[in-house]
Amino acid sequence: MIQIGKILKKVPIFKMLGKESIDFIVERLKFKTFEEGENICKIGDPGEEMFIIISGATDICIGEEGQQQVVATLKSGDYFGEMALLTGEPRSATVIAKETTETFLLYKNDFDVILEKYPSISLSMGKIVSQRLRETLKKAASVTGGKKEGFEAKSDGSGPSGTLKDMALVDLISFCEANSLTGEMNLRSGDKEGVFTFERGQLLSVKLDDLGEDEALDTMLSWNDGTFEIHVRPLTLKTGSESAGDDDEEDVTKKLLIVNNSRVVRRVIERAFKGLGYEVSTASNIATALDVISTLSPDLIISDIKLADGSGVEFIRQTRDQQAIPFIFLTDNAVKPEFEQQLREIGDAELTKTHEVSEIVKLVENKLL
Repeated sequence: MIQIGKILKKVPIFKMLGKESIDFIVERLKFKTFEEGENICKIGDPGEEMFIIISGATDICIGEEGQQQVVATLKSGDYFGEMALLTGEPRSATVIAKETTETFLLYKNDFDVILEKYPSISLSMGKIVSQRLRETLKKAASVTGGKKEGFEAKSDGSGPSGTLKDMALVDLISFCEANSLTGEMNLRSGDKEGVFTFERGQLLSVKLDDLGEDEALDTMLSWNDGTFEIHVRPLTLKTGSESAGDDDEEDVTKKLLIVNNSRVVRRVIERAFKGLGYEVSTASNIATALDVISTLSPDLIISDIKLADGSGVEFIRQTRDQQAIPFIFLTDNAVKPEFEQQLREIGDAELTKTHEVSEIVKLVENKLL
């Protein structure tokens, strides 16, 4: 089951933040769906947001339209575009939905609010790193467009190649890391040939004759003349469920019941939580919900405060006669103080401030995970 807070903690610029800070960010995420074949972003688009994939899959492509090369495939639990938050510069890759894909977005203007509240995020360092990658990727943008800036496209579909005179080794390594490449980069200078092996953008090994890795790297960094070839294959990153294996606790599927008069509201919340790995049931009124509760025994109920056959207070009291299930009520700033007081007396019930899916997700995760 995907946990948005844990995904955010994997993003380098958010690693140093605590739970309160992460919750503050989650509240500002926006929910958006992309259909199969739809461009999520294109090379050259303004970099104004980062994306977290809830469900579905996306291809990361470089090269011109019609001649694009897939360098990575991202799935549920993965993220991309975080560097755009630091610079706002144009996109360096095109991202295409392989299937219907649901995402959370964090826009740059919200990120700026986060920076103001949590200055521990080092913006200056991020800008330096991002700017360097941008310069590297500008050179790589011609990967399928013939010779340019030291790169040459191959007719057999392999990765870019070129000369070390036109592109330094340190920039080539940055290119491979920035594009999450898996494969090998071969360097040749005279009768010497070295091999760099990458996995998910991480440099795993450096080989040159019988030299140790450090000596091999230092030697090749000094090469001013020679050629390179990058051999890549599309990368499928770990899904959220696979990543969950890194945790000590067993990942148990949680069951939710969504109760709301509006079919649209039920559907939007249902899709979001199913994408996150929850088992979700829905109901439009109290009577139907009580029948579901008796058979499903949900771990948590998300409900409107006014239903066709009763109020939220009546609903929670009837439910508690059967089971001690926590509630989250969908409200806004107009909620009456007496309703809040009644819920405090009943206990184990939370109120949202908006109907934003991201806020609901944060409250559910804080309750159950």
